[in-house]
Amino acid sequence: MKRCPMCRGKLEDKTVTHPQEYKGKLVILENVPAEVCQQCGEVLFRPEVVEKMQRLVWSEAEPRRTTCLPVYDLAEAG
Repeated sequence: MKRCPMCRGKLEDKTVTHPQEYKGKLVILENVPAEVCQQCGEVLFRPEVVEKMQRLVWSEAEPRRTTCLPVYDLAEAG
């Protein structure tokens, strides 16, 4: 059984949605294979998954779709 390096909880194979900043823009990667801690929620990616994500984002290929995201600034919050 694989254990979380943060809390020693059990890791579970899942697919996640992963936001990543690239050239000052936020991109979203969907259906990313990951190991997720059942206890603390820590998300771990295998090296080959990281390489695949990097190749895809760096290729600047046409995204599957685009979306608008709300942006909040904590420094301006009262």
